[in-house]
Amino acid sequence: MRHTWPDILQITLYNCPKAKLLIRDMLDELFLPWPHLIAGMAIIVCAVYSVWLGGDRFATEAEAEAVAVAIMIVHIAFRIAIHRHYLNSSYTDREHYWTRLFFVSALVSGLAWGTSLSLLIVSAPDQVKYLTLTIACVIIQSATARAFMAPLPLILQTLVLVIMVVSTSAWNGDWVVAPAAVLFIAFQAGHMRNLIAMRFREWQAQKDKDHLLAQLAKANDDLSEANEALRKAALTDGLTGLANRRAFDLHLELYCSPDAGTLEPVSLIFFDVDRFKSFNDTHGHQAGDQCLEIISRCARAMLTDTRQLAARYGGEEFALILPGTKASEARNIAEALRELVCRMPIPVHGEEVHITISLGIATTEVQNRVAPRTLLARADLALYRAKQRGRNRVEVIEAASDAETNDA
Repeated sequence: MRHTWPDILQITLYNCPKAKLLIRDMLDELFLPWPHLIAGMAIIVCAVYSVWLGGDRFATEAEAEAVAVAIMIVHIAFRIAIHRHYLNSSYTDREHYWTRLFFVSALVSGLAWGTSLSLLIVSAPDQVKYLTLTIACVIIQSATARAFMAPLPLILQTLVLVIMVVSTSAWNGDWVVAPAAVLFIAFQAGHMRNLIAMRFREWQAQKDKDHLLAQLAKANDDLSEANEALRKAALTDGLTGLANRRAFDLHLELYCSPDAGTLEPVSLIFFDVDRFKSFNDTHGHQAGDQCLEIISRCARAMLTDTRQLAARYGGEEFALILPGTKASEARNIAEALRELVCRMPIPVHGEEVHITISLGIATTEVQNRVAPRTLLARADLALYRAKQRGRNRVEVIEAASDAETNDA
């Protein structure tokens, strides 16, 4: 399957993350008019020199050289106009347009050079013909040096130039120019092939590198996701989706340790399901698990701050850690949670069963900071009192002596 130059660019570059930048850099170089200015000025100087050598003896030759000069002037103006159009137009997402425009402009250049040089070969004195051949070789060399950026258009440009110069030389009976031109283009073709192959290897290496980097980035992302999932699994209770005991301990230590640096009160609500063992024995463990899941959703609904945490402490025991929450505010939250759980029906064998919870609250104030284990012991003591005083209620420990805490 054959590909045009833009197709080759698409195959080799568009799959590369840096493709658009590479194509833009190449087109920036390829549209520059200065190589055409130099070649055009050389052809014009050669034509003027030919007229100067010929004097008034070759009127028709002078006309041919004038045509050659005119073609070069028009060609230079054309390349400058194309370059200004490239600079002044929006490049974004128009790679195909610009590559095809360069393709056309390269063929126009090949025709212009070939026509002008052919006119000089036919009309110029012998001493100018070799200068003309030199200029043709320089143009071919310039095209060869840039062929790795645009293989097809510059190869066709060179072929047009060579075919026109060689054909004109042969038709004119000059069998020295033709073999020299053929030998030179054969040498340049090998050099051009090496340059093109080198650039394509470079593109392929860049593509492979980007592909490997993309694979590495994806592997790193996958590893990060796996680590994050593992971290969450290590800190999450499998049944309820709440934080587990380990996460609870870490969070409580974060906000209640002496060196936590917080200047806000921290409240801890400790609660469990009333008569959960009897519920399990009566309705089965599956119903018990469903009961714990419903309570976990109720507990999660009480959180209003990203610093707050709902955790399953163990079995049917749960906890809420509420940084920045005073005892009175914690009581309101606990009462709202208790009422929500009371109203929440648990479907068991086609029936709706209701359960209750008992809650204990302890708060550590800024001026009376206690250790996490002490705060937990006070909350546990408050829960114990709620159980003793009839269940389905909230009890608060606002201050407790060490003796009280140890007795609990």
